[in-house]
Amino acid sequence: MTIKFDLATNFDNELIRKVAPLGIVRNVYGKLSEDIIGGGRPSFALPKVSKKELNQHIQVCHENGISFNYLFNALCMDNRELSRKTNKQIRDFIRFIEDSGADSVTVGSPLLLRIAKETSPELEVEVSIYNDIDSLAKIKEWERLGADELTLHYSYNRNFKKLEQVLRSSDMNFRLIANNVCMHECLFRTNHAVALAHASQSKHESRGFFLDYFSLKCGAEKLANPVKLISADWIRPEDVHFYEELCDKIGKSNLTLKLTDRSRSTDWLVNVANAYASRSYEGNLFDILNYIGNREYAQVHKKPFVLATILNKALFKKMLEFQKAVFLTPVYAENKSLDGFMEPILSRDCSNYICDDQGWKEEASASSNCTYCRRWAERVLQFPAGENARKTKLEECASLVKDFETGKMYSK
Repeated sequence: MTIKFDLATNFDNELIRKVAPLGIVRNVYGKLSEDIIGGGRPSFALPKVSKKELNQHIQVCHENGISFNYLFNALCMDNRELSRKTNKQIRDFIRFIEDSGADSVTVGSPLLLRIAKETSPELEVEVSIYNDIDSLAKIKEWERLGADELTLHYSYNRNFKKLEQVLRSSDMNFRLIANNVCMHECLFRTNHAVALAHASQSKHESRGFFLDYFSLKCGAEKLANPVKLISADWIRPEDVHFYEELCDKIGKSNLTLKLTDRSRSTDWLVNVANAYASRSYEGNLFDILNYIGNREYAQVHKKPFVLATILNKALFKKMLEFQKAVFLTPVYAENKSLDGFMEPILSRDCSNYICDDQGWKEEASASSNCTYCRRWAERVLQFPAGENARKTKLEECASLVKDFETGKMYSK
């Protein structure tokens, strides 16, 4: 079996034309910068695309043999789905997405799955990573509700015994996200998803304004404890074959890998697609992972922050400090130096271990916890700007995290 990929789109038609010849992209996924439902990224980080441009982009996808998935992956819809006026708006918008030519949608709630199925039966409905699908029981319940595809919890990325059970359990399609750098067993994931949902909902009180405390806190954790960059559940291009071999072993072909991120530039996304198409990458692993220290973003719109300043939603000075701090200091790991990393993981279950991921080198204390990722991190991770740069950025992040927690972000 040769695994196919789902790739984020920034709605640049040239992106589609450049990745289609690779033959690995099954579909692309994206959404308008805001809509009645919302999604998993803030509107200020997404391309401003009109409904006409959405239709044209979907047509370009189809012309190049690629299907299109529209994201309804807000984990919280602010109870809009439970009110007469906005419930109608949601159903009308789902019909519009179907009429635009979308082949499928990704939802973030069981009710929205059923609304989509009842409103537009021809659309396939996939379920978001935000729903934490981490057991066979949950998989069966989603299947009973009518889901066509499930994005599995990150814990499946490096748990091959558990993944095998899932693939054997059903003929529906399952998806793993390959190139995110979300922390292993992240405590903030659900709350972060809820916060992001409201940051792209049209006519929401926030008006697109969103100070991402969770990304800042995540960045501070990774700078303080860089082992978390290695224990994160990414999948290298060179290791895709392990997942293909698992599918061949059990006679299944119902697994896809998803590549992020739709806020990135065309050149960045093409580079990622090329790496996974060739199953090989020469250079810095973090150049193809969705690491926030990499500044290859398509755009960041300033209007919501200007409006927030006028409305005094946060201190202007603190917002400027936040926008500087949230972009982390660069990190480097020669991708090929991680050859051999995955093999021992094939036969272990990381959920049964506590990761020795606190501190960094001379700051770390002796631990009886699992040291596998620490040993690799200390061998391959580098901070090109130097340790002082890491510590300085950590201080910036930690100080602003404290400002959120004490209220100094909002008042003197």
